[in-house]
Amino acid sequence: MYTVEFNKLPNFNNLYLDYISGSEEDFNKLKPFFNAHYRENEDFFKVIDDKMHNYNTSRYFDKNVLIDILKRQNVTFGAGEQTAHNIELLKSDETFAVVTGQQVGLYTGPLYTILKTITTVKLAKNLKERFPQFNFVPVFWLESEDHDIDEANHVYLINNQNELVRVGFEQESVSDEDNAKKSAKPVGSMKFDEMVNSINEQLRSNLLDTDFKIKLMDMITSLYKEGNDYKTAFAGMAGSIFKDYGIVFIDPGDAEVKRLLSPVFEKELTSSPKLCESIITTSAELEKSYDLQVKPKVINMFFMHNENRLLIEPRDGGKFALRNSKRRFEADELLGILQESPELFSPNVVLRPICQDYLLPTVAYVGGPGEISYFAQLQPAYKHYDITMPVIFPRASVTIIENKISKFMNNFNVKLEDIFHHNFLVSKVVDKLSEIKVDDEISKYMDELNKVFYDMRNMTVKVDQTLLNAVDNMKEKTKQSLELFKTKLINAQAKKSDATTTQIDKVTNNIYPNHNLQERVLNIAYFLNKYDDAFIKKLFHEIDVLNFNHQVIEM
Repeated sequence: MYTVEFNKLPNFNNLYLDYISGSEEDFNKLKPFFNAHYRENEDFFKVIDDKMHNYNTSRYFDKNVLIDILKRQNVTFGAGEQTAHNIELLKSDETFAVVTGQQVGLYTGPLYTILKTITTVKLAKNLKERFPQFNFVPVFWLESEDHDIDEANHVYLINNQNELVRVGFEQESVSDEDNAKKSAKPVGSMKFDEMVNSINEQLRSNLLDTDFKIKLMDMITSLYKEGNDYKTAFAGMAGSIFKDYGIVFIDPGDAEVKRLLSPVFEKELTSSPKLCESIITTSAELEKSYDLQVKPKVINMFFMHNENRLLIEPRDGGKFALRNSKRRFEADELLGILQESPELFSPNVVLRPICQDYLLPTVAYVGGPGEISYFAQLQPAYKHYDITMPVIFPRASVTIIENKISKFMNNFNVKLEDIFHHNFLVSKVVDKLSEIKVDDEISKYMDELNKVFYDMRNMTVKVDQTLLNAVDNMKEKTKQSLELFKTKLINAQAKKSDATTTQIDKVTNNIYPNHNLQERVLNIAYFLNKYDDAFIKKLFHEIDVLNFNHQVIEM
């Protein structure tokens, strides 16, 4: 394994880059927005100590009820003995949760879901070594109530022709006008119809024939099948992949979980817009240096109406309404429904972490770049509910380099960061293969041009200084034309060798698919099909959760 600094990688927001940099100066800019520093032992202990006292006093439910719910849910998801043992551990006031979460999706979605889970398990183990007097249990919060089906209904993988392919259900094509009216059903409870069989067949036909393919497809088709829903299939597949690691899954969409959460919902309904206003104040400070990730609502909750999850909005006279609906409520009526049917209520992105840490004794939340950015806005929410904000711990970020890619990179002296710059990569590869070194030749012409324009400037000064701008503009346009011509020459050289172009495409598809990091695009099925359980074991062995650079693992 080797590492690459995040500032050499594409598509990371500035807040995350400062959070992860390791520089005290960078972290100090963010310190007011977080409760603890994820690199400091003392901060972890402070959160543990606060949680010991705060968790028991800020919740209004019997923890044994939660334990029974977790037992029931995890039996449904097919969890093993280690998970059952960890659920029992949660009965103790000396046991804390290390939590991560993700929207439930087809075949567990992009690879970062797997990386989040591994980070969570390894962090729980690491904290036990640091604080042996306590227990730490890995928990996966199934974001089953999100309604972004277009994000959840497909995956990407590399097929047997080394092409990047999409496997999944068809996207609904909707106009901007219809976008607001489209289905807002929670994805987790959506059941698969017979179409899932053809999606599984798509997956099977795009996977290489290997010794592990039948085993993998048997597992997938036993879960992603007609009549099953996204949440159960997702938890079953993730649980199967991590069967020996004791992960406790929790489905917050469960009616019994919602009953436990009803005090959280009631406070949001009766105290709004206090939470929204406090987050706006914090966000205004944060926005002086960074882009905001979350926009709080006056009421940060949804209501299930005709199977759709619709935002609750305030109306004059203390009344409420549902967005994109004609449904209206008197205040007493809505609070009455909350007491009778709390399962009809659902938190949005602002309230979800509060629900999570109200239910669980969370000492750390493992999140990706986007999540870390929105947690920076949420400290007021924790204060509003008198809940200890956990340590926000960055998930491991990883690129997997397979043998065939590694050989290519070694042959052409290509670094990981080169692959994110297509023209530079093509130039580097073609340059090594070609008799004519285009870069070198064009550099020579550029030097000659600089000399020509230097002489022209000297001559112009003697004639009319007001014409100097015209000379400089001419020079700039000539340089741009030469750069454009260089790119055309390099592409022409590459086209002469189909093998070279194919190799470059193969590497790009694998390492930088869809112009994004591999972990954000490729699905775990591609790797499990080739390496089986050895893949997960290798990730567990090699990923260092205390190394906060991007990690490169060679297969």
